[in-house]
Amino acid sequence: MHSSASPSGVATTRALRWRHAPSVTLLASLPQLLLLGATLLVLIWSAVIWEADRLKKERLANFGQNLMRLTEVLDETVVRQLHQIDSALLVMRAEYLSDKPHLLHTVELLRQGPLKDLDVHVTIVGRDGYPEMTDVPGNPTPVYLGDRAHFRIFADGGPDQLYISDPVLGRITKRWGMQMVRPILASDGKFLGIVVVFLPPEQLTRFVQPLTIDADTIMTLVSTTGTLLSRSRDLPRFLGTRLTLEQLAEYRRNASGFVLRRSVLDQVERGIAHRWIKDYPLLLTVARTPGGVYAEIAAAQQLLIVFGGAASLIVLAALALLGKSWRQREKAELLLQREHANLAEAQQIVHIGSWELELASGRVYWSDEVFRIFEIDKDRCPASIDAFLNVIHPDDRETVKQTYTTSLGKREPYHLVHRLRMSDGRIKWVREQGASDFGTDGKPTRSSGTVQDITERVHEQAELEDLSRERLLLLESTGEGIYGIDIKGNCSFINQAAARMLGYDVPEIIGKNIHTLIHHHHADGSPYPMADCPVYQTSTSGQSCEKEDEVFWRKDGTPFPVAYSAHPIRDADRITGTVTTFSDITRRKQAEVELRIAETAFQTQEGMFVTDEHGVILRINSAFTDITGYTAADVVGKNPRIRSSGRHDAAFYGEMWATLKSTGAWKGEIWNRHKNGNVYPESITITAVKGDDTTVTHYVASMHDITTRKDAEEQIQSLAFFDPLTQLPNRRLLQDRMQQASLASARSKSHVALLFIDLDKFKTLNDTLGHDVGDLLLQQVAQRLLSCVREADTVARLGGDEFVVMLEDLGENRQEAMTQAANIGEKILAALNQPYHLGAHVHHSTPSIGATLFSGQGDTVEELIKQADLAMYQVKAADRNALRFFDPAMQATGTDRQTALSAANLSTSP
Repeated sequence: MHSSASPSGVATTRALRWRHAPSVTLLASLPQLLLLGATLLVLIWSAVIWEADRLKKERLANFGQNLMRLTEVLDETVVRQLHQIDSALLVMRAEYLSDKPHLLHTVELLRQGPLKDLDVHVTIVGRDGYPEMTDVPGNPTPVYLGDRAHFRIFADGGPDQLYISDPVLGRITKRWGMQMVRPILASDGKFLGIVVVFLPPEQLTRFVQPLTIDADTIMTLVSTTGTLLSRSRDLPRFLGTRLTLEQLAEYRRNASGFVLRRSVLDQVERGIAHRWIKDYPLLLTVARTPGGVYAEIAAAQQLLIVFGGAASLIVLAALALLGKSWRQREKAELLLQREHANLAEAQQIVHIGSWELELASGRVYWSDEVFRIFEIDKDRCPASIDAFLNVIHPDDRETVKQTYTTSLGKREPYHLVHRLRMSDGRIKWVREQGASDFGTDGKPTRSSGTVQDITERVHEQAELEDLSRERLLLLESTGEGIYGIDIKGNCSFINQAAARMLGYDVPEIIGKNIHTLIHHHHADGSPYPMADCPVYQTSTSGQSCEKEDEVFWRKDGTPFPVAYSAHPIRDADRITGTVTTFSDITRRKQAEVELRIAETAFQTQEGMFVTDEHGVILRINSAFTDITGYTAADVVGKNPRIRSSGRHDAAFYGEMWATLKSTGAWKGEIWNRHKNGNVYPESITITAVKGDDTTVTHYVASMHDITTRKDAEEQIQSLAFFDPLTQLPNRRLLQDRMQQASLASARSKSHVALLFIDLDKFKTLNDTLGHDVGDLLLQQVAQRLLSCVREADTVARLGGDEFVVMLEDLGENRQEAMTQAANIGEKILAALNQPYHLGAHVHHSTPSIGATLFSGQGDTVEELIKQADLAMYQVKAADRNALRFFDPAMQATGTDRQTALSAANLSTSP
């Protein structure tokens, strides 16, 4: 047998052994009796103190682990928020380099994406230290920013990575905040300036507010220099506070950790978990006061003291009986047996049995309570190690063995909680404690301990935790505000919903006179005496009340209309206070006003229709008829699917209805059919109308015809990036694709080829047959070029008769890449040499093709186009109708486009 044993359990088993020893040994002298009593008391209270200390350490360890897990969750949220801002900075930097005039438009788009819902401002600072662009309203006067740390770090050659400044007072925004900065670098690495996102400190921790965490939990973000950047509570009080070098060094010792101490900011004792954010130079701390944990520890320790006191009383009572009759030999034996019975009864009362194992002989002793706990008949099955192991739950046996073995190796007492499996399959929970004696040679000689049945306690604790959790969830999950007051009007409890509506934190309300705090004036501003308050009167009269025509006052001094009901709290026949439930009826008041204008609003220029919960149309407005052509007689009583265009599949409508059911609303664009049969695009918003029981009763849809907008968007997209004649990408789109190809080739080491194509003697065709015929030729050339290249390649028209073909992913070997490009160039020459049928004319045309290869980001887009252009004019200077690759010698010998063009003109002159 190797269970755990406490000192009290050891004392019990030794007393049982002494029952069989000669009486003269027990009663040899009064000093020995007193020594026995003192030993038992010391062992009992040693066990109590040891268990109390273990409970304290265990609860505090769980407290720390919970905070550490919370830091992991908040770490991911902070990193995601900072990554979105950094992504926005990278987009604005790229737009600055490629299309500076449209930068403000890009900023507006980013506010709908990565910067959505963030109170930020964007500023571009040039290399001279003065702002080039800012979205701060009011046209602020330009100020010099070249001396700011976030400017100097990049002006002095700092690495290209996100920089987060300490909180500073913005010279442009006139507000405190952090500067989130990325440098603007030219293609050659030259410093051009910085792009800055100004972020108020509270934005870094604002996401904590909607999270379901304790109200006394505080999140703090600190820079690597020890400066406090953001705090989820009391931020204005501590913004910019710096940790000392010693305090910062303590955090740096570990990437994450937990400590229980007084806060260095406000001297309040808290558990503080910290975590260094890997992706950004920030320290994240989460702090929470340990009051609840201390209360649990105190309750558990008080229970242990009661147990120790009871055991001590039993021991003292036994010793008193023994002391009174220590001289009466026969009577002493009887009293000792009675004491044994008392101890056995005490074991039965507290469900604690004792055991003893003689290691040399293997003899095992169990008290009667152990047999009862194990549900073993001691007459049929004597105590043994095998019997003990058989009753242990199979999943716990190895743990029990290992715990006992470890105890022997360390020569320390041990304890553990594990399960027993009864013969009928029932599960019991027991707490075992044990200790061992060792001989002079260091070998163990005897083990003894206790087994306590804690099944009922485990179940009760589980039930209490479930009940407490259910009550808390019920109180906190309701949308209504709930608070209680005592008979003096002081708040005794309040839920989070009530605190949020009133603008307070829960600790700010508890213990305060609720009427003085939130119910002190009428809606018209006149004083509201507490004696007239129906809530207070409920505590004195015991009569419930309901009100809907009063207001409560928020912390910021603003009133809001409420509907509330107050009910007395009774303890037997005594009224101890009042519980009040209330709700903010601002929306209902507004709805009453809005209801009066709803009919007018319904008849707007925007089409609207109303359906029942099954989607059957009940009503339409005149704008609906104007847009769709359907009258009320056509659609009332029918489903909106009669207007279906057939362009959307079942999955589209399934997703739409799933969103409607989950969120209560759906907004999007949809293609519908006009009564005349025409299909057109609509922008439509569908909103579910719910009754008091949250059941959907109607759906309201508003829509308008967006055909004109769609056409305009397509036209703008086409004009911005495509050649209107050939529908090929224009120069702007080509440059963008070349930049992307350059980045991709830098990663893959693969070559890219650029073919510059010019039609020979195209001007002659235009001058003789007219521009209309020339346009037909250009369109046919575009189609032939597309047929010669792969789907992943790009064919673009730069203007006039100039075309560019970009061939990507030609491999890492330059010679093989040149061969592939030459083969495609020959294919293009052959295709463009075929006759063209231009209306009534048959025309023959030849091209001149210049080519260049590149890999990585060595040359700019314009330089690459210029190289291919120069190679093309070398072809024109020769015999035309050929392909030539760019050679750096063309530039080294002073050959340029003008020189080649002159040579080409000279070669064709008579």
